[in-house]
Amino acid sequence: MAPVIYYLLAFFVIVIAYLGHRLLVGGHEIRSLFGPKLVTCPETHEPVAVKVALGRAAVAALAGKEHIELCQCSRWPERAGCDQACLSELTANPEEHGVWAIAAHWYEGKNCFYCGRTITPLSHLDHPPGLVGFDGKIIEWDRVPAEKLPAQFASAHPVCWNCSVVESFRQQHPELIVVRPWRH
Repeated sequence: MAPVIYYLLAFFVIVIAYLGHRLLVGGHEIRSLFGPKLVTCPETHEPVAVKVALGRAAVAALAGKEHIELCQCSRWPERAGCDQACLSELTANPEEHGVWAIAAHWYEGKNCFYCGRTITPLSHLDHPPGLVGFDGKIIEWDRVPAEKLPAQFASAHPVCWNCSVVESFRQQHPELIVVRPWRH
């Protein structure tokens, strides 16, 4: 009885090692597809936010195949039956279409609209910087729907997180006097 248990244990170890290897080999492509992506819809030629069905892609990678499909699109549910032609744009360079990468590239080298300091590079562990539009309203960039980010970036100014907090507070409480020593 004991040798059968050892054979089964050895079999499971080999299967787990094989599956782990398959995920590591195909895992880089799958990891690059993680998170919201921004692509151009081939039908409307406007930006749309999409998400890839990573679970299905991982199962296909385990089988040694490549299968990528969308699980979410900002044009769904009214256009849920589309042919997903935008995937060709996404699979060509997935890192370039990541919402985080697009925002990081836009903020790169820019100065805060209020204090003039250079905005630090985006970090997942830090507070997100903001945007100030022509109406003077401040919003954190990650609160903007992904498909509307290009339009926001085209018409807004960057704001560091510190100024974003101070100016938002000033807008919410105009009766209070807020002194900003860094503003000249």
